[in-house]
Amino acid sequence: MEQLLTSDFWLGMAIKIIRLAVIVIGGSLVLRFTNLLIEQFFIPKPGSKTIYLEEQRARTLSGLLHSVIRYTIYFIVIVMLLQEFKIDTTSIVAGAGIIGLALGVGAQSLIKDFVTGFFIILEDQYGVGDYIVISDMAGTVEEIGFRVTRLRDGNGILHIVPNGSITKVSNYTRGHMQAIVNVPVPYEADIEQVFILLNEVCDTIGQTVPEVIDGPSVLGVVDLKPGEIVIRIIAKTVPLQQVKVETALRRLIKEKFTEAKIPPPQLFNQAGLPEIRVSKAGG
Repeated sequence: MEQLLTSDFWLGMAIKIIRLAVIVIGGSLVLRFTNLLIEQFFIPKPGSKTIYLEEQRARTLSGLLHSVIRYTIYFIVIVMLLQEFKIDTTSIVAGAGIIGLALGVGAQSLIKDFVTGFFIILEDQYGVGDYIVISDMAGTVEEIGFRVTRLRDGNGILHIVPNGSITKVSNYTRGHMQAIVNVPVPYEADIEQVFILLNEVCDTIGQTVPEVIDGPSVLGVVDLKPGEIVIRIIAKTVPLQQVKVETALRRLIKEKFTEAKIPPPQLFNQAGLPEIRVSKAGG
């Protein structure tokens, strides 16, 4: 009790508390500064001309760097705090290494997750914001880590996928997509008139739909079926907008064909015979 009442004791306690506060506050400031530095370096500024893929890769790498630096600073701060309490941190670090080695032997799946995650990031297979399909799951990538990938589907469900289980990825956001519309035309229609109308449709859609990168263009006759000729139109679109372009093409084709009074193809049954449509009179 006498020692607690001495001025030296309280002075030492005050110095100890100040040192602990400096370590914690200093670690917090370093973490905030590094996060700010990463955002300034990786995240594109508003109005800057940044290519789409580069922006997605920047967001992916910045998220990883945030995680790595955060845990590194946490580890350093904890070690420094333990040293302030005269705890031998060398034995703790050595023990952590031994435990890590033991866990590494028994946790091969965890190592596989980290190795696969490393190559996913290194090869830039997909990035944050990409729309991908993994096995039976499809959605937008929200976060990529060395161990897991977080994927949110169209229903808002968040899927957490271990990287080691990813064997095949389909990326719908890299490069252009292709819109394809097959137009069935009856044999009795004037094929030259049909091509003129389809070219007019392609010119209109190419000028009015901003999602079109190249085209649309009439590829030509791709199939001859009982009762109809199939003409194909193709166009290059921005990622994930091919359905919108196909819808616009079909709608305008329908309007053009109706104005030109081009009849729909005749239906055939499985035996290859034309179907007879019978209309019932209402009583």
